[in-house]
Amino acid sequence: MLNRKASLKNTFVLLILISIFSCKPSKYAFQKEAPFQLTRAYFNNWTSGIKIGSTGLNIYFANLIPAKNITIDSVFFRRMKGKLKEGKGLYTSRLTKRLTNAEDNALTTNGFFPFKLGNRECVISYLEHGVIKYFKVNYVEEKEGVYYLDGPPKD
Repeated sequence: MLNRKASLKNTFVLLILISIFSCKPSKYAFQKEAPFQLTRAYFNNWTSGIKIGSTGLNIYFANLIPAKNITIDSVFFRRMKGKLKEGKGLYTSRLTKRLTNAEDNALTTNGFFPFKLGNRECVISYLEHGVIKYFKVNYVEEKEGVYYLDGPPKD
């Protein structure tokens, strides 16, 4: 009886240890501190003429300055994802809700989205020493919308 209790206790302890050490941190965990400077984030909605039929938003990150070993990659915002492109003093992305053949910088709003975000929150993904990491921006300001008669301009 004593042997059986000891064996059961050892098995229980072993199961607990296995469950503790087999837990990995989430693939999509946020970093507590950003390895880049950022003064502000803002976006504007856009629509295009009925003939083109697209809608979406442009998102901007002013004075986003990454550390030496950091490569800025993508943005996640309102169930959309887009590559961030470096411009004059800012990074931008055009996120499109309805795709046309000419729009290459957008992903659809359908399907898997890895983050639960508020309406004014976004996530910037970046590479640090070849490892992809995520930083949450808690407030994105909304600016006046834009109407593109013939669709958004080509970058």
